[in-house]
Amino acid sequence: MRHLNLANQTQQRIQRKKLALSILLLFVLGSLLNIPFSRAVKRLNLEAGRTDVTLNESIFQDIPPVLISSLIIGVVLIYLGLWVSARAQLGAPLLAGFFTKEATEKRLKVGDILQSIAISSVAAIVLLGLFKLQRAYLPVDEIMARPAKSFYILVSFSAGITEEIIFRLGLMSLIVAGVQFLKRSEFRSGKTIWFSIIISGLFFGLIHLPLSKNFVELTPFTVGVTMVGNLITGSIFGWIFWKRGLLVAILCHIISDLVFHVLGNPYG
Repeated sequence: MRHLNLANQTQQRIQRKKLALSILLLFVLGSLLNIPFSRAVKRLNLEAGRTDVTLNESIFQDIPPVLISSLIIGVVLIYLGLWVSARAQLGAPLLAGFFTKEATEKRLKVGDILQSIAISSVAAIVLLGLFKLQRAYLPVDEIMARPAKSFYILVSFSAGITEEIIFRLGLMSLIVAGVQFLKRSEFRSGKTIWFSIIISGLFFGLIHLPLSKNFVELTPFTVGVTMVGNLITGSIFGWIFWKRGLLVAILCHIISDLVFHVLGNPYG
């Protein structure tokens, strides 16, 4: 019996390592995919007359620092993220299913995934409509043009991967685990989950303000638009992470961004 328990513990450690490594590779890939978009934004800034922006001559010069920083940040973030998400009874069940004997369909139904994709896609379409109304009735002067849609295709994948790992696996799980610790409870409540979804959604909005600053002046109105729009989408992704796990949240985030930025034209 003891040997059986030791074997099970060893197998579980191997599975956890595989799960962590797979998420780390996703995070690094997502970080690297952001390089072309970042370079396009810097180039547009330079063309607009910004003197405080620097752009390397070659994209290959950008790869080593991004690779190193994403590996360091990813290792810390994913180690903490998997630990606190387990304590918060959240995580990546679909991805973990690839490394266990439990069938994937037992962990998550295809219908659940399609429902999540539909919800996030409809939200993107609704936001597109609201942006059209905003531009028609409350126009905002833009500082410079936006990058081409080809860059938004790449950044949709980049943001979907990295932001879900940071804000859902990391921050949202940390908030839930923190509330559980303060309440001295091993069980999460619906209120705790929604509190973590809203707070992580607010931080999700805040992280987009520096990017918005590249294109528009940050006024109370533009800050409000950025915060509310990202709070809505961030809350949806948080709900999907809660109900379906990390991998489905990443997938829905990518599709939502593709619908919003590539299929749609929110700023044109």
